[in-house]
Amino acid sequence: MRFSYMALVAGGLLAFAPNALLAQPAGPPGGPPGGPAAAGRPGGPGGRPGAAAVEVLPDSLLQQSLRVFLDCQGGVRGCDRTFFVQEMGFVNWVRDRFDSDVHLLLTSLNAGNGGRQITVNFLGQKQYTGKTDTLVVTTLPNDADDVVRRDLLRTFQLGLAPYIARTPIATRMRVGLAPGLVAPSLNAKAVKDRWNLWLYRVDGNINASGEQLVRSTNLSTSLSAARTTEKWKINLGATGSYNERDFKILQNNPNTPGVRDTTSVVVLQRAANTNGLFGRTINDHWTAGVKISAGFSEVLNQKFSARVSPAIEYNYFPWQEATRRQLTALYYVGPNYYQYYRRTIFDREEETRFNHTLLLSLNQRQKWGNTNLTLEGAQYLHDLNRNHITLSGFVDLRLGRGFSLNMRGSASRVRDQIYIAGAALSESDILTQRQQLQTNFRYNFNVGMGYTFGSIYNTIVNQRFGNLGELGRRFGFFGG
Repeated sequence: MRFSYMALVAGGLLAFAPNALLAQPAGPPGGPPGGPAAAGRPGGPGGRPGAAAVEVLPDSLLQQSLRVFLDCQGGVRGCDRTFFVQEMGFVNWVRDRFDSDVHLLLTSLNAGNGGRQITVNFLGQKQYTGKTDTLVVTTLPNDADDVVRRDLLRTFQLGLAPYIARTPIATRMRVGLAPGLVAPSLNAKAVKDRWNLWLYRVDGNINASGEQLVRSTNLSTSLSAARTTEKWKINLGATGSYNERDFKILQNNPNTPGVRDTTSVVVLQRAANTNGLFGRTINDHWTAGVKISAGFSEVLNQKFSARVSPAIEYNYFPWQEATRRQLTALYYVGPNYYQYYRRTIFDREEETRFNHTLLLSLNQRQKWGNTNLTLEGAQYLHDLNRNHITLSGFVDLRLGRGFSLNMRGSASRVRDQIYIAGAALSESDILTQRQQLQTNFRYNFNVGMGYTFGSIYNTIVNQRFGNLGELGRRFGFFGG
């Protein structure tokens, strides 16, 4: 089952009533609702003399409640475990998927409105094996984090209801419309979008830092326009950056012993780029399009560059499963025009070269972890020896109870740096990487592992000493 939750949750039409699913007595038929949402509130049922006392659920009942493991892969926005633990105390939040009855697997993709499309997969385990469900929440780009996490909370409550219904605590639960809400009749007339599905964004950033001998200033800006439909994907953009670093170097004065002179070395790097992507859906697996770009980069010795690349992409899995798994092959080919600041090592001041690129990518998000692997190969057609191949990605695995392993890195064989300046670089240029350095390879690699053990039921939230500032960073203390 796949159910779009945007119209219900984001629109505020359907929600759990304040006393719904709050681990409390249901109360006598026809009587006023009680429970924590109303108890103790001035004028509420719990605040009136003679109101029914709130019953605390016995530990024996809570121990039989549903065990839930929350798995937010890829840093899903609004996935605040502490908040969910506080708001949904009627389930047991466990720390390991092997201990859970239901595995909540959250993934997210960019939505056409500039927000995120968050897919919540309810994966039954143990006695619920084979019982799965999927709900979707679509956020707006300017939604506050609290709005997103409350939409996720309502999604969890609705999606977990069929599982909770099979536990002893189900006799204490109820579901209904939030107070003051009445379900309206749906308007059959489609809403007209004056923006015609176009989304625009303007960004600007200033970053400055400094010490006595080092100063850095970074300026960047970007403009973008995008339109996404079932058939078309159009992305237009422009970026610009200005990076300046000023190093003060102390040197001994040869004429005056004991005196040091200060020499300033300024590293300036500027770049700008405009680009466009036009993609057309062919069917559930194939997409065709074209990529275009133009710009300049001082780091790459390119006074001006322009590219046009027709492209085609194939996904082995249907795109409807993109939040869970993708196995894609992307191929593009086209001309590249370069004009250089300085004559290159191949004695060129400008040139036009055709190249082609093939990218194979595997992206999986499963309950055992997630993988993202990409193999890229590119080659200039005028000289097949001018090429590069890169393998990159990350793997995050849950190998057993409490044990996790993650690896991230990339490795490249580089033979296509036709833009490298022929003139020798100075020592300061090399140390400050003012321009791209010639190399035959690149690599980076990181591996980490962790093992957690102890209580699987402790969901107590205590935020005291949650921010120790520099003291916490120095001694490795972190709030939780």
